[in-house]
Amino acid sequence: MNFIDRFFLWLALLPVSVYRKLGVDMLQLKAVLIAKLTMDNRRPASFGGMNRGGKEKKVINKATLGTMGGALMMGLIMLYTFGVGVDMLTKLSMYMTMFIFMICITLITDFTSVLIDVRDNLIILPKPISDRTFVTARLLHITIRTSIVVVPMTLPGLITASVIQGPAIILPFILMMLMMTLLGIFFINAIYILILEITTPVKFQSIIGSIQIGFVVLLMASYQLMPRMVQSSLFANASISEIPFMQFYPPFWFAEGCMLLSGTGFSAESMMSLVLSIVVPVLSIWLVVRFFAPSFNRKLGMITGGTAEQRAPVKRIEGSRKIAFLERLAGRLTKPGAEYAGFLFAGRMMGRSRDFKMKVFPSIGYLIVFGGMMLFQNNSFAALPNETKLAPMFLVIIYMSSMLLSSAMINLPYTDKFKASWLFFVTPIEKPGLVISGAVKCVMALFFVPLALVLVVVGFVLQGPVILPNLLLGCLNVLVIGSLIAYTMVKNLPFSIAQEGASSGNTFIRSMLMLIFPAAFGLVHYLLSGFQWVILLLLLITAVIPWLVFDEIKKRDWGALKGQS
Repeated sequence: MNFIDRFFLWLALLPVSVYRKLGVDMLQLKAVLIAKLTMDNRRPASFGGMNRGGKEKKVINKATLGTMGGALMMGLIMLYTFGVGVDMLTKLSMYMTMFIFMICITLITDFTSVLIDVRDNLIILPKPISDRTFVTARLLHITIRTSIVVVPMTLPGLITASVIQGPAIILPFILMMLMMTLLGIFFINAIYILILEITTPVKFQSIIGSIQIGFVVLLMASYQLMPRMVQSSLFANASISEIPFMQFYPPFWFAEGCMLLSGTGFSAESMMSLVLSIVVPVLSIWLVVRFFAPSFNRKLGMITGGTAEQRAPVKRIEGSRKIAFLERLAGRLTKPGAEYAGFLFAGRMMGRSRDFKMKVFPSIGYLIVFGGMMLFQNNSFAALPNETKLAPMFLVIIYMSSMLLSSAMINLPYTDKFKASWLFFVTPIEKPGLVISGAVKCVMALFFVPLALVLVVVGFVLQGPVILPNLLLGCLNVLVIGSLIAYTMVKNLPFSIAQEGASSGNTFIRSMLMLIFPAAFGLVHYLLSGFQWVILLLLLITAVIPWLVFDEIKKRDWGALKGQS
């Protein structure tokens, strides 16, 4: 353990009498926490983004600093909430809303492996340890790892609040941050326990993955919308105390309690908020340890113990329609044989691979948020010098969609179950390029064709039928970009390479290709979009290019595959 972990471990173990009253064995608690923190140091958290390259010792040090640095940057971004409202109570309420939101996101996106660490079922639970000790160790471990994020994230807000309100707010502010962190830990644990109660353990990880993606998209939307809300005069002059029923809003409790402890805003309502801001987090953690522990451990054990009999009814009832749809789509877009099989294999794996979805699906949310903001901004579709010319904002959205397609293409070969790729090498396939071609077509069909249809319909409604040639050319150009990315970057069979290979080499080249191709195609298209006859000619030429590229991909033999010859 490093000195940061040792310090937080010492703090976590201070309330010995409380733990003993809860029925927790202190020797076992300390032993479990030391083991978990030691393992964390050997496998740094992903939040810092410094988990690859270099010697192990340097990686660990850089990961810790990277985690704290990233949290500090998030804390600086959250300072825009102090621009909302006319009074300090409103500013603190907005800040604490954002803070508890970020805590929940951090727990879900970066500490899910800690929250549902099924390895404990094999290592700890066979030992003579009680449920209360086990869950208390889990909660304290989460608290320590979260504190490494919370402390630097809180620092900018603490400094800003003390400058505005004075030094009297420092201690109340720290206390409320601690209480909100406890409430966030309880909230996420309660969600997980609820999911385990109402669904099968087999579907648990899939649901958690969907929640993670949703939170990432929501974060992207909040960072785009919140600054604009702050600039609005409505929010700049708002006062949260004037909004009805705010007494039932938890961040308001913490804000009002903080103001009361700092010496301002004394009233019966503020006293009630102070009591709630302290009692509710402590009570929630006590409920998790006291009552939820046995059910949580039992359900958690079923995640790794799920049997085929549990999965079968779900697959037959809910998955049959998806499989039939993929089969029909593959039959229309591919030739029978290896290409057809590659299409189906990629389609099913993209729907089942959590790592693939976590890397690619958030891009869909980013595109929706960014595209919606651009489409509905004022003057986005003002009068154009030529009515056949595509609106600039619409043009940007079309070519930005190629980023989603390229991201899916680049992540197509990678999986954490790469050893299962032996399946490809025992089948009599002469041209593995056919499998790659089918997988690439599946990516295009699932990640771009639906979006292209939406863009065509929206463009038709907003600018009329005269704009259809430009829309079709833009969509075909995106398919050309996707096929070129596939030809240059997808040189392995789908889902056959270890995740570690995703970051090794060609990273700069990949990034540049993903930026240069859309920018070049989009610029040329915009310059020519007013010449209808040129657009019609380009439509004929562009429609042929993807098929020529796919023919070259299909010709690849085993010797042409990167690292799989």
